[in-house]
Amino acid sequence: MSPSAVYPEDDYNVVEASLNHWLDPAKGGHDHYITGTAGYYRRKFDAHPIKIKDFRGKEDEFNINTQGFGYLVSPTVGGDFRDSEKVKKEVYPETEQLLKDVTGATRVKVFSHILRNDSRDKAEKAVLDNPDVADDAPMEDVVPARFVHIDQSARGAEEVLEDNIHPPELAEKLKKTRYSIINVWRPIKKVFKDPLAMCDWRTVNEEEDLKPIMVYLPPKDTGFRYSTISEGEKFELVYTKYNPNHEWYYRSGMQPGECLLIKCFDTINDGKTARKVPHSAFTDPNGTDEKRESIEIRCLVFYEDQPLEG
Repeated sequence: MSPSAVYPEDDYNVVEASLNHWLDPAKGGHDHYITGTAGYYRRKFDAHPIKIKDFRGKEDEFNINTQGFGYLVSPTVGGDFRDSEKVKKEVYPETEQLLKDVTGATRVKVFSHILRNDSRDKAEKAVLDNPDVADDAPMEDVVPARFVHIDQSARGAEEVLEDNIHPPELAEKLKKTRYSIINVWRPIKKVFKDPLAMCDWRTVNEEEDLKPIMVYLPPKDTGFRYSTISEGEKFELVYTKYNPNHEWYYRSGMQPGECLLIKCFDTINDGKTARKVPHSAFTDPNGTDEKRESIEIRCLVFYEDQPLEG
């Protein structure tokens, strides 16, 4: 789908920021990367100034089945999100129930979470100021992702399902019904820097705009946070080619007790239900230098009462 001007710009407060899009490898781009390394910060993109609309006050007009993303006021039992085991014990179950309530899914499985509480600017400077650091050198920082992407392609979503649903027989059974991947994104403190921009799915041309990229994860025995994105060793992610028809939104001033739901993949293909949403952190021209701290909880969402067609 690719209409333009879904919502008139005059109805919103608008900021303009540069977003990093897919760059043809023939022009210096890439078709894979290793996350959690110095090379992650040296990747080259096709940057474009983008007008991003603030949907504060219009939250009820957005949802994961229409635009592919939505906003909720949703207090959480999570206190110290830095305690990974506490997150798994307390936040995972409530997140699974939250998504069941919102989507009507029959089964939800949190397969990982990522805590982002390091300074992107500091980490990037440490790499770019030291060209002798090898591209595959590990970096401990976990930072906002300032590039337009979707966390999984169709192939990547299936890889995530196969790697994280056990036993294999159950994974094979669930692949025969509708399933999706939804991220629940929460600020740990009020967001002053690197808010999250999301693209209305209805303005994306899936055939022309989306470019698959292979992502390799650090070895599991390192204990590094990026290594826990999936139980597998790799998965296919999606970059997004610049398209002036894309319409971008964000929710300003997010704080604890609020969350965004972002659909990364859905097997449904009925032409009207949102399937995947490009998104990116961006440098807000009205923001401050206070680093963003957030957690994203990644979930497989199953609709076992909806068998796949064909």
